[in-house]
Amino acid sequence: MKVTKGNLSFIVVVSCCYSFPALANDEMYFDINALHLSDEQRKNLNLAALQTIDEQVEGEYNVLVLVNESDRGRHPIFFKNHKKKLNPVLTPAQLANWGIRVHVSPLPPDAPVEEISDILPGAVATFNFKNRTLNLSIPQYAMNNPAQGDIPPSEWDNGLTMAFMDYSLSGARIHNKSTINEEDANALYLNLRSGVNIAGWRLRNYSYYSKENAGKSRWNSLQTWIEKDLPALRAMVVAGQSSTPGLTMENFGFRGLSIASQDPMLPDSLQGYAPEIHGIALSSATVEVRQNGNLMYQTTVPPGEFIIRDMYPTTSSGELEIAVHEADGTTRVFTQAYASPPVSVRKGAIKYSLSAGKYDTASYSNNDTGIAQPFTQAELIYGLLDSTSVYAGAIAASHYHALRLGAGQSLGSFGAFSVDSTVAAASFSDTKRQQGQSLQFKYSKYFDYTQTSMTLAGYRYNAGEYHTFDEASNGYYSKEQARQRTMKRRMQLTLSQPLGDLGMLSVSAYQADYKSGSSSRRRSLTGSWTKAFDAFSITLNQSQSKVWRTGKTDNVTTLSFRIPLGRWLPGSRSSSLNLNSSWARGDNGHDSLTTTLSGTALENNNLSWSVSQARNRTDGNHITNSSAIAGAYKGSAGAVNLNYSTYSGETENFSWGVRGAILAHPYGITLTRQLPEGSGYALVRAPGASGVMIRNTSGLSTNFMGYAVIPSLMPYRKNDIDLDTATLADDTDITRPRQTKIPAREALVLADFKTHIGYRVFLTLSRRGIPLPMGSVVSAADVSGMVNESGQLYLAGVQDKSILTATVENGRKCSIAIDIARLTKRNGIHIGNSECK
Repeated sequence: MKVTKGNLSFIVVVSCCYSFPALANDEMYFDINALHLSDEQRKNLNLAALQTIDEQVEGEYNVLVLVNESDRGRHPIFFKNHKKKLNPVLTPAQLANWGIRVHVSPLPPDAPVEEISDILPGAVATFNFKNRTLNLSIPQYAMNNPAQGDIPPSEWDNGLTMAFMDYSLSGARIHNKSTINEEDANALYLNLRSGVNIAGWRLRNYSYYSKENAGKSRWNSLQTWIEKDLPALRAMVVAGQSSTPGLTMENFGFRGLSIASQDPMLPDSLQGYAPEIHGIALSSATVEVRQNGNLMYQTTVPPGEFIIRDMYPTTSSGELEIAVHEADGTTRVFTQAYASPPVSVRKGAIKYSLSAGKYDTASYSNNDTGIAQPFTQAELIYGLLDSTSVYAGAIAASHYHALRLGAGQSLGSFGAFSVDSTVAAASFSDTKRQQGQSLQFKYSKYFDYTQTSMTLAGYRYNAGEYHTFDEASNGYYSKEQARQRTMKRRMQLTLSQPLGDLGMLSVSAYQADYKSGSSSRRRSLTGSWTKAFDAFSITLNQSQSKVWRTGKTDNVTTLSFRIPLGRWLPGSRSSSLNLNSSWARGDNGHDSLTTTLSGTALENNNLSWSVSQARNRTDGNHITNSSAIAGAYKGSAGAVNLNYSTYSGETENFSWGVRGAILAHPYGITLTRQLPEGSGYALVRAPGASGVMIRNTSGLSTNFMGYAVIPSLMPYRKNDIDLDTATLADDTDITRPRQTKIPAREALVLADFKTHIGYRVFLTLSRRGIPLPMGSVVSAADVSGMVNESGQLYLAGVQDKSILTATVENGRKCSIAIDIARLTKRNGIHIGNSECK
């Protein structure tokens, strides 16, 4: 629009009027004669929209959108005058982009909605014209809030194509001085885990090699399988030799195909069990959940009923204190008791698995009695209610059928339990069909006041011949009397009790009965007490085990001390020095006393060592002494360990081990530490930057080419990869030393860092005695920088004897010759003055 003198006067006057608040009972009034307007402008002028304080001109405004006080960014929104107020005209597509559920609306995505409550009952839109802020108060039922820590599958990184071989090679040599003309005992073992990653598919193999003395060497491939994530289902499919997940049924090895839900793909806030919390907010409120005074959860909710479903798992049971802080400053507090059943998921959650194939008899060394019978298995756990989970499992095979049904129930402050019943029928080669039932019961309780944790598990096999699928398949060709040794009953109890200043006490008891008669019973009882003092810690253990068939009872008592000597020695490197002493006494007067001095060395504690001396006494007061020394080094390319021990001066034992992995990737081959199964991996690529430490990786650094492999990232989680710039060489610089990666399971993600190899310079530049103008761009090869207001420039990756080109005013250029020898080095940076010619 063309701005005339009249227009400008109108704008100025109206702006000034906005600067003063109107009196409570006065209407806004404008003296039109004060405006220098033409007759035509006066005729078309309409000030009706400005005659009330609350009414503004409708149109499009760029506003900050807040959804339940959560920032959704600035957006251009059209506002329409409605009942003397501006109402936003929104579309279902806009609301959906802001995390609001509009799937119940019959309107098309781009249909204008003038009143948000027409499609979302209870929703309120409030526009603050002065601050240009649109606040949408949306009931919780209409919010599509992601769970805490949830990362969309679209952000998971399947990583680079790669192949690896994870190895553990060990050897031992035993020399007995008391024997004559007898060769030393030698052994060599190699365990391998190999794999290939291609386009999200992961091929894996377990195998081992062994050779003892002059015997034949043995090579065995244990398992081979291929797997792939199914992000939409938060599940994984596996084909080949594997094991069933064991969600509700006993797990076993098989060859075939399985698909199962994966807890690691869920955010921590949806894993395990946590209760739903229901409440009502009278305004836009902050809700805090605490347990034993510790803040467990905090969120902001709109007015109305709210439900919290994404709280992180806590202890197995206890009381939660929920505080609702209203907008007016008032606070309402209520408590909710809960208990986590031994088998449970959150309300509405599902865990499942489907498996089909053949039983793998190769999982047992003695497989002559087993049969690789085909089978199909299904397992399911479902959160039926907030306090109730139901679960089931079924197996159908050529010689075996079983069905298990169960439920987990929370009793609030009285604890929680799960109970299930299984009906099974099995056929063997020498008998007809056998049937049996199994009843399983588990109970757990955490006492908040005393912090006592108790778990009781009882198993009872009765009413016939009950066998698990593993027992029935592995013993198909066995004799009937051998099958009678299957378990009939099992009871287990565990207790743990903090004693405050007196330490920690734990007790566990176990008893199992077998079908071969009343004399076939085993029982064990174990108790442990630990206490940490300022100068040392102490642990006392007592265990007893009894086997009724043999009538043998074993009692073992152990007492151990740990003294952190490093606390009294100067220097940080001595802090890991420890002295451990352990005494053990068994039946028949057998006892032993072992003292060990251990510690670590080198800057990042990569080297660990220990020296020990033991004294043993057996029957008839026969005393023997043994000594041992051990050392281990853990580097970026793997780990090695050496051990030497002597026994009574007659037997010498020397053993060694090498562990690591060989990794092939698109950029070459890298030697690295072992790659743990189930973790995520990262290839750090910083070309030319050797010896750079990687933070939070226990001494991991880049190799001579600038490469390193981080072997222990959390899959499906954000992982920060941070290079320690203090360990960079003087001629090396990295522009962005931190990256965040989200690897899938066992994926090799690339952390590619841009390096500048060359000198770091800080120059004060001038041209004809005058500092170079601010903003002048100076560049050479692949580095460039900008001059500040004082004519100063910092550049990294500058080569000696190179020429820098500066672009100054009007596009004119001048050159700067770099001579490192003429500059002053300070803290790795070369500083000086240079003339641009």
